[in-house]
Amino acid sequence: MSSGGEEMNAVSAITSLRKQLQPKEIFLSLAIGLVSGIETTTVNLALALMIFSGDLAAQLTIGITILFLGSCIHYLVAALGSSYKGLLSSVQDSPAVIMSVIIAAMIAGMPQASSETKFYTALASIMLASLIIGLVCLLLGKFKLGSLVSYVPFPVIGGFLAGTGVLLILGGLQVMTGKSITLFNLILLFQVDTLYQWLAGVCLAVILFVLVQKVNHYLVLPGTLATATVIFFIILAASKTSISQAVEAGWLIHGLPSGGVIFRFWNPAGFALVDWKALFGQIGSLLACVVVSLISVLLNTTALELSTEQEIDLNIELKTTGWANLIAGVAGGSIGFPILGDTVLAYRLGARARLNGIFAAGVMAFVLAAGSGFLEYFPNFVLGGMLCFIGIDFMFTWLYTTWFSMPRLDYGIVVFIALLINIWGFLQGVGIGLALAVFLFVFQYSRTRAVRLSMTGASYQSSVDRTHLSSYLLRHHGDWLYILELQGFIFFGTANQVLAEIRSHLERSECLNPPRFIILDFRLVSGLDSSAAFSFAKIKRLVQKREITLVLTHTTPSIQKQLNKDLPLELFHYFPDLDHGIEWCENKMIASFEDVGLHVHSNSLYQQLTTAFANPEQEAILKQYLKPLQVQAGERIISQGSQQCGLYMIEGGKVVIQLECDDGSILRLRTLEAGAFFGEMGLYSGEPASADVIAEQPTSLQVLMVEDLAKLEQAAPNIAATLHRFVAAYMSERLAKITATVQALR
Repeated sequence: MSSGGEEMNAVSAITSLRKQLQPKEIFLSLAIGLVSGIETTTVNLALALMIFSGDLAAQLTIGITILFLGSCIHYLVAALGSSYKGLLSSVQDSPAVIMSVIIAAMIAGMPQASSETKFYTALASIMLASLIIGLVCLLLGKFKLGSLVSYVPFPVIGGFLAGTGVLLILGGLQVMTGKSITLFNLILLFQVDTLYQWLAGVCLAVILFVLVQKVNHYLVLPGTLATATVIFFIILAASKTSISQAVEAGWLIHGLPSGGVIFRFWNPAGFALVDWKALFGQIGSLLACVVVSLISVLLNTTALELSTEQEIDLNIELKTTGWANLIAGVAGGSIGFPILGDTVLAYRLGARARLNGIFAAGVMAFVLAAGSGFLEYFPNFVLGGMLCFIGIDFMFTWLYTTWFSMPRLDYGIVVFIALLINIWGFLQGVGIGLALAVFLFVFQYSRTRAVRLSMTGASYQSSVDRTHLSSYLLRHHGDWLYILELQGFIFFGTANQVLAEIRSHLERSECLNPPRFIILDFRLVSGLDSSAAFSFAKIKRLVQKREITLVLTHTTPSIQKQLNKDLPLELFHYFPDLDHGIEWCENKMIASFEDVGLHVHSNSLYQQLTTAFANPEQEAILKQYLKPLQVQAGERIISQGSQQCGLYMIEGGKVVIQLECDDGSILRLRTLEAGAFFGEMGLYSGEPASADVIAEQPTSLQVLMVEDLAKLEQAAPNIAATLHRFVAAYMSERLAKITATVQALR
């Protein structure tokens, strides 16, 4: 979309916003904005505690600021720019938890650096990831290339999300215990000083998961979180534990500033401290995080369109998400994109206005303004429990549900990637998993038959009408032609299948009638790689030893170029389609029949009429009703869609019957020579012509017009009846040939 188009979209959004300022719309949007804002507040706090811990704990307030500011930006940009009015968008947990892993790896690689250097290097990585995905989304949306991301194998996406689920649970445990928890140090969870804290959070996560599965109500999640918080403070009051004591014991957030101020922005001058070497050492992981986040954008948008039954413009959503991430990235915010659950919930409640995102953004602004006086009342076990709940939901979806829907090999890849991410690292897990998925795809694809169909000249002939003797000889000696219809993408493995198929056929026919021509039809072939050319060279050597001619049909220019680049051009005979290729082979065979003295030329029209009419006087009477017609090569005799006017009998020459398809391509249906006739279908049915009839060379015709046939039927009914029987026999023979062709293709 042009900049002018984007300005019009923004103006339209503001105009739409004015129309939505109705009491009912305001109330519904306020309700959903509060619900979404409270959930995002909980998640953002938990993510801040997970990312800005350890060496970065001193910068927790900046971490909280950039996450809440980023969510505020995402809410506002989506509200004003989305093609769906009720869209809610925010900083997302899955890319944030991956960023926490990337940042932890960076920090571990720079032990001698100052805390300021570590912080600004971490901040630069968050900003870089947001800016990259913002730019990519903008470009994909502008050039309408969003579908490219769908080529990432589904098991890789599932493995990433399952692995992210495990990381979310470990991150939640870290928030609750204050310790860095991995799969290798789970024993730390059983220390007495933190045991009750994480047990409370895990119990809350399980309760949340069960309730969300069983109860379909928008207040379930925020209501449960609020109830858990109230119960916690009741217990504090009953045990006479002060807020400061709860903070020291690890039950409440530690490190919040006194005096209530929470909004603390980073210093631009601090970027001079960034360790760019450490940052670019993680560039692969950053890009992988961006790719998977981009997939999530497309999956969420598609799922939203299905759930709301609303038409959503993917390209607009990509550009809106791109702008939101660019603006948030400049401010230091993490990657964000549409929130599927909250947006669908808003749709079901009837809150379908742009005010949804504006009110949710207001909640983010309120939290930043309220400061520590508000945030200090969020228990750690509630924040960590929220992360654990999201992680459990991810794992349930991608490790349990997929067990019943995925092939076992694909499911194994999901589990393998999830384990690798948590044992070895994010980039290694996704990279190795992707390589494994590609290998399994190639292996499984190589087991797909490259030869869709094999036929001989006995069961499949060209569309050229031959004489009875020619047709009989071509069918009776059908082994002279072997046809293979190929399919799919041809590479070394599948090309070897073609070679094996030809070798097997030649071995079977060695003692009988070996073929003289082999046709490989590429109509259903999408492409071939360079390795396939070597197999075709083997095929050529194999057939050359037996003096067999190799014919290739329906090859695209790219396939011809690939073959001609690796093999001499003269090795193959190319034809635009299978029909022309078979016709060329048939002509070669008919020429060989004539070489041994067999007369296979077409019977003339009058020879056939003499055979049909035993009485020469009847034939002479019929000729009185025929009108001669001379046409030149390329001249159209009958036009597709025109009203037919009679029966055309070919006295000499050749015509082609062809169909113009919707895409403008031409499909040859029949080729007729001397002695054949056409127009009989329209003559009897009265329907317009279904195809074009064009002279392929100078042709002489005898035409029986509709009105002349009516006169013949009145004046000489016996002659007309004989003619009808003659035409019926011709049509019956043609139908039998078509039936045989259809059976050969089954």
